Amino acid sequence: MTVVSNEVKGEKKHRPHYAWLILVGCCFMQAGGLGAVLDACGVFFVPVCEDLGFSRSEISMYLMLYFVATVFAMPIVGRWITKYDINRLLSISFLMVAAAVAAMSLYTEPWQWWCSGVVFGLAGSFIFVIPAPILIDNWFKKHRGLALGIAMSFSGIGGAVLSPIFTGIIQSLGWREAYLIAAVIVSALVLPWTLFVFKLHPEDIGLKPYGWTEELEREEQRRLSGNYALSGVPLKKAMKTVPFFCAFMFAGLIAYFAGFNSQFPGYAQSIGFDAMTASSILTAVMMGNVVEKLVVGWLNDRVGVRVTVNIQLVMVAMGLAGFMIAGNNIVLLYASAFLFGAQNSLVSVSTPLVVRDIFGERDFPQIFANARIGTGVIGCLGPITVAGIFDVTGSFVPAFGVGIGVVILAFVTVHVAYAFKSKLHWEEGTPTDSDAGADVDHISLKADQSLSIEC
Repeated sequence: MTVVSNEVKGEKKHRPHYAWLILVGCCFMQAGGLGAVLDACGVFFVPVCEDLGFSRSEISMYLMLYFVATVFAMPIVGRWITKYDINRLLSISFLMVAAAVAAMSLYTEPWQWWCSGVVFGLAGSFIFVIPAPILIDNWFKKHRGLALGIAMSFSGIGGAVLSPIFTGIIQSLGWREAYLIAAVIVSALVLPWTLFVFKLHPEDIGLKPYGWTEELEREEQRRLSGNYALSGVPLKKAMKTVPFFCAFMFAGLIAYFAGFNSQFPGYAQSIGFDAMTASSILTAVMMGNVVEKLVVGWLNDRVGVRVTVNIQLVMVAMGLAGFMIAGNNIVLLYASAFLFGAQNSLVSVSTPLVVRDIFGERDFPQIFANARIGTGVIGCLGPITVAGIFDVTGSFVPAFGVGIGVVILAFVTVHVAYAFKSKLHWEEGTPTDSDAGADVDHISLKADQSLSIEC
């Protein structure tokens, strides 16, 4: 695809901007990565447990270990993506993920799934969530929220499409063969883009971001001259603030809900539905994921991140409440699953937008990656506690009640973060200390001197 790149000088574009190809690549990466490897994995739980005699909590442990492993990977993801060649880094990482999926076809003991979970956490951290927001942030100055919503919605599309496909393969050929086929499918979806299409910055191929304007060009020239620093809170300063702690907690609390995704097929079968109908409940969650991510991207651009997050949390709570009272009412189950799909957009769309809204652009990749450590620290409890509650009580209803409590905690953390953000003001375009050669941000805290940060 060729593009006319120089929007700044007013040249007419005759073909789509390369940013749109980056967006398409992010869509495939989300579908074949997060959507297929994590969101659709629940369809394997029941056949594996029935064949090998595992409990739900035993096999769910690999998802918990996935979250734990992200704790160790996240601190380096933001640095490595900006430091190393993105094509090699993402491609090698995804090859490791695909190999871990294929290896599941040979497993006979729970600890072997746990090993794959660790690989998903370490290598998958470079694929599942972090790269797409960074790429979208770099390539889009206009319609950034909508673009991110579209990209991240494809994890839901991937899960919605592939869940029944994987279920059909399991029923026809067996779960071992299905794991091998799944590894081939996800590789075909992701690797062409990571190998040949992705570029970290538009400047890497002589372009400017989509929506670039003359005003942005002037700001860029001032920054390149060394007179102005990129606006935002430096990483080391951000990590010492209350908003960062809240962002860390928020990322972890909303990741807790992933523990329900993998259990929905088992939940539906536990109340009397067959395997294909059970997988359709997960498909309904993914469809809600798709629609809500698109709406969320649009809402973020128009009413702001904070209001949009409130709407999403209410939808998740309504979905969980619906599951508690639905029983065998299939219509209410589908409606509840659709509403619950908002939790995916909280994780993949709203979290990076919240971090950027609070801390600015300066060290966004690193701050976002560090905040995402909360996903591993707290989110790891989701799969094992949801499965454990079922193993002990024989019902998922108590787990849904716990989930509503988590929604309330997430609501509190995001509001505390914004309450403290109002006391923190950085001055955009502040002159740097060029004589000292330092990387300087001058940040003034006008409402609360006890939190004063100036470096």
